[in-house]
Amino acid sequence: MEKRDCFELLSAYLDGEVTASERRQVEELLLTDASIKCVYRRLLNLRKGLHNIPVPANSQSSEATINQVLVRVNRRYRLNWMLGSAAAVACILGAISGLLPSNSRILEMATTQPTELTPTAADSPLMVALNNPVIEIPKTAVAPSEKPVNNLN
Repeated sequence: MEKRDCFELLSAYLDGEVTASERRQVEELLLTDASIKCVYRRLLNLRKGLHNIPVPANSQSSEATINQVLVRVNRRYRLNWMLGSAAAVACILGAISGLLPSNSRILEMATTQPTELTPTAADSPLMVALNNPVIEIPKTAVAPSEKPVNNLN
């Protein structure tokens, strides 16, 4: 008989779930096999230990436990939803504030004279920044020049 089968048979014997022939088989194994007797003692001690574990006096019903778990899950869901909403609002406000002129530019416009901001044509000529553009203009690839095709024929 394999060890696993013996263990299951001993466990069933301790639980009172064996037939009469299995009971005789276990009692014979306990008398003849020392290793089976050792496993039986260990199972018996484990069973006694489990029966001696104290049960809390204020144990609650399974329904109350389930309700407590659901309350915590709902609380976490609401917290995650609120944090996600706050992050979305912060992103939207950041995008909007990037589109609006900054306060320093508004203050500069309010404190300067109109002639300083927009010079008239008589004050200075029109200036175009061809050599020093405000932003970098990428260079494009130039195709080798070919002879022009005359399509007038």
